Amino acid sequence: MKAAFLYGARDLRVEERELDSDALEPNQLYVETLVSALSTGTDLGNYLGDSTYVPDAPDYPRQVGYSNVGVIRRVGSAVTQFRPGQRIFSRHYHQSAFIAGDDEVLTPIPDGVPSDEASLAYLTHLGLAGIRQAKYETGENVAVVGLGIIGLCTVGLARAMGAKVVAISNSPKRSAAALKMGAHAAIEYRDPGLGDCLAETFGEEGTDLVILTANPWPAYRLSVDIARTGGRISILGFPGRFDEPPDFNPLDPRWFYAKQLTLLGSGSAPSTDAPASDLRFNIRRNLQYIMSLLATRDMRFDSLITHRYPPERMKEAYELAREHSKDLIAAVFDWAQED
Repeated sequence: MKAAFLYGARDLRVEERELDSDALEPNQLYVETLVSALSTGTDLGNYLGDSTYVPDAPDYPRQVGYSNVGVIRRVGSAVTQFRPGQRIFSRHYHQSAFIAGDDEVLTPIPDGVPSDEASLAYLTHLGLAGIRQAKYETGENVAVVGLGIIGLCTVGLARAMGAKVVAISNSPKRSAAALKMGAHAAIEYRDPGLGDCLAETFGEEGTDLVILTANPWPAYRLSVDIARTGGRISILGFPGRFDEPPDFNPLDPRWFYAKQLTLLGSGSAPSTDAPASDLRFNIRRNLQYIMSLLATRDMRFDSLITHRYPPERMKEAYELAREHSKDLIAAVFDWAQED
């Protein structure tokens, strides 16, 4: 099988590796990858050699990627909830095939959901986890600051969940993409009409919830500025990543005393599996919910997939992301033709 490995900063190689798929354990599945997706956040940071922001990041050489759609080819004798021919989403690496245990978070993909759109499910889950952690209520006003792939997926998700959504970007191309995803309004953060746009869209209630996916300190400052009194800011990015220390106090009393804001580090969900009566939402159920929205087409990602590469050209996508190309929104890697 083929797999992508990082040997150091920007040293990405797709190599042949041995994979013995003939002798499966009773609880194992053999899966052949159809498509995997690039994360322009964590994945890019790893590629650039900047892994210190992620706790317990492994040393080089290391595999990369965590958004994989594959088709099950064989199952072990004790596997009952999966079957050959079934497509699944998993958090396995960029690789052409793998062996998984049936106790992993493996999410069946409904018929009719394109594999490339399904490959963005975990990136969307990060936004869903941020929304849930902020105790979102249907009908609230949500501003999404930062329109990378996670931000744009979150725009579509928030709209599907009944929010009124304003998308705030640093590029007219990203604003246009947000409108395709269902944003009620989209505007660049430098636009002097930003305040008027928020007021016209959200009315007197203001911005209940800000989902911050961008890293620069100005994006953080904008988020605390636009949140209403008593509002929440769900932080999916890494404030200050690649920046010098800010020239302002991130916990200035004018925000966190006068406005009584709630600041949430977000994006995680329980991985523990349990009956819904004990744990209503975990990673598995979040992914299932996202797949259901894709199946009904209440949310769709076809407009976000701007680049498609064979595995051998994977590095081109990482380099585009390194250059912060506004033409690149979502890149996927085609490993095989679907049956």
